[in-house]
Amino acid sequence: MEPEPEPGAPAIGAAPGAPAPAESPHVEVSSSGRSAGPAPRRIHVTALEAIRDVVGLGTRSGKRRWSRTLQAAVAAATLVTVVVGVRTIFSPVAAESVPYSATFPEALAVSTAERFAEAYYTWDEADEDGHAAAIAEVMVAGVSRQAGWDGTGRSEAGQASASGFSLVDAGNAIVTVVVPVTEYAGHPGSWRRAHTAERALSVPVTVIDARTWVSGLPAAVGVPVAPQGTPTTPAEQDHAVTEQTRDVVSGFFRSLAQTDTTTDGARGRSITGLAGTLVFDSLGSWTVEQSDGPTKTGIATVRWTTGEGASLEQQYRVVVGRQGASWTVTTVTAAFAGGTP
Repeated sequence: MEPEPEPGAPAIGAAPGAPAPAESPHVEVSSSGRSAGPAPRRIHVTALEAIRDVVGLGTRSGKRRWSRTLQAAVAAATLVTVVVGVRTIFSPVAAESVPYSATFPEALAVSTAERFAEAYYTWDEADEDGHAAAIAEVMVAGVSRQAGWDGTGRSEAGQASASGFSLVDAGNAIVTVVVPVTEYAGHPGSWRRAHTAERALSVPVTVIDARTWVSGLPAAVGVPVAPQGTPTTPAEQDHAVTEQTRDVVSGFFRSLAQTDTTTDGARGRSITGLAGTLVFDSLGSWTVEQSDGPTKTGIATVRWTTGEGASLEQQYRVVVGRQGASWTVTTVTAAFAGGTP
């Protein structure tokens, strides 16, 4: 084993007396032949190295900071995906978790039931085909052609309105419909009106091919009774503001009967008037509730007269506010203080 030459000693095989080659830094030469100086240190990362670092095949000491961060993110995302996937497999979301009401076409079902009730209670023994045709427009096939009518007498239904809705399942519902029915006495050619009364029907409705149909014969039920309202406790009255604003409120309704009425001059708001369809008769009771706010709320009872001379009493919720030194009406709606269902 030959000893390594001392620094500065001539290289082995070099001619005696020849100077040793000097160590020089690496120099890059540009295309022009000029020296570009020492080359900067560059980091070369191939695609294969990047993949290796991310999936963890590189050495711990050789991992770059960015690859360790990205590797942690990939691992976290993988863990979440696995957990969600396993949960979906072993605990799938049940279809029943979606409420029927979210997909059932309630409005169409109600409309179908109302049309059926009108057709069901409208018949004339002189025109049996007319009754059958009207029923067939809204009822599934397979039920009796006349939907249970025996083909005698005369009856006429007015406009029906739904008063109840009950969902049975994803494709079926029961709709309660109330309809005024006029019965006739006599025989064809000499019918005379007997009496008119409200009837209620419980109508089964089903969904078939995105349409709603009456699925079977209806059932007569009692006409629903309106619930008894519970009067609310009157609020404490602001007697001073009530007296200060009575003429303002009376003048507002007098103007409202004629045309558009500006309700807040400062903001330019307006309420469309009644355009002469009703005539202002008088302001009955007017009470303003006690409050500390800049606006005050009161309940007004107004009496109107129709063009035919009939009298109507109505109730309004009126909000008044200050406009400079005077009061003005700012908002008018129906009153709800008289009772709640």
